[in-house]
Amino acid sequence: MKKLPQIFTIGVFVLANATGAMGDVNLAQASTQGNPSNRPISVFILAGQSNAQGYNHVREYKKGSEEFPEALRRQQDVLFWLADHSVSNLKSKSKSDHTNSGSWEVLRVGDNGSFGPEISFAYDMAKALPNQQVAIIKCAAGGTGIARSMDYSDYIPALQNFEDHGNNWSPPSEGREAGILYGSLITNVKQALSSLENEQREWNLKGVIWMQGEHEAGISRTMATDYDKLLSNFMGSVRSDLTQPCLPFIIGEINSHIWAFGDIARTQQARVCDEDRNAILIKTVDLSRSGSGGAAHFDADSMLLLGSRFAKGFHRLEAENRNEAGVAKQPDAKDD
Repeated sequence: MKKLPQIFTIGVFVLANATGAMGDVNLAQASTQGNPSNRPISVFILAGQSNAQGYNHVREYKKGSEEFPEALRRQQDVLFWLADHSVSNLKSKSKSDHTNSGSWEVLRVGDNGSFGPEISFAYDMAKALPNQQVAIIKCAAGGTGIARSMDYSDYIPALQNFEDHGNNWSPPSEGREAGILYGSLITNVKQALSSLENEQREWNLKGVIWMQGEHEAGISRTMATDYDKLLSNFMGSVRSDLTQPCLPFIIGEINSHIWAFGDIARTQQARVCDEDRNAILIKTVDLSRSGSGGAAHFDADSMLLLGSRFAKGFHRLEAENRNEAGVAKQPDAKDD
């Protein structure tokens, strides 16, 4: 099926304790708004570590004073790519085994009540794109980095001799194969898009939402200092492997938890977004982390705000590029 030009939205596979879905959907009948086969599908990728995955609970919505909205809990018109494996299975794969399979299903909050930024992001994007159908491909795993542990040695004392066993987002480089997570990400995106083509659906890959960096900020000064290079190389490889040289990246600023080198990593995130006209940094340090997931993770209300900020950031980046503003992009303010 012919792909629509330029920007496209991607969704990645969800993990065991994040958002889930129930039952395969017929792509020709998945919408509650007319005939979706006449609408192109806007695909978004969501990837990263635990704050992309989601450690919270719907019962904490509005600090427990209100029921979680049903319109957010199950979004019948939003497609979600569900891989056929869990986080533990993903991490147990060998570095060379990136073979996955999955299916398009309905986006909903998982049975355990936790969710990531895809919930409010997809809801806001669906409202903003009524003539398109939104689809999410989610790939996230807590505690994971772009950096290969074998390349570093200056860890904080508590993590001396840290070894990630290849569970990282590092792209292939200098004759070395990709990390397990990177390989699975590219494989799942290609499989998800191929599935749409097999159903004769037009798709438009809109961009990547990336919420990651706490790993590098928390265990090694050199990793944090290198984060601009790590992130730029990751973005460039994703664009190359998906043959989308201008693929937008919406980057979530890492939060201000007790990460030893958080300020360094945030500075490097900002540098990448300032230098890349197809990237934008989204403010997060003001978001609350007072829920069941602990101080390192956004609570339910903040996760919903984060998803909405990602949606606003995407629209802002798209408008800036369309208008060829050419001005430096700053982290979004409190766009609540």
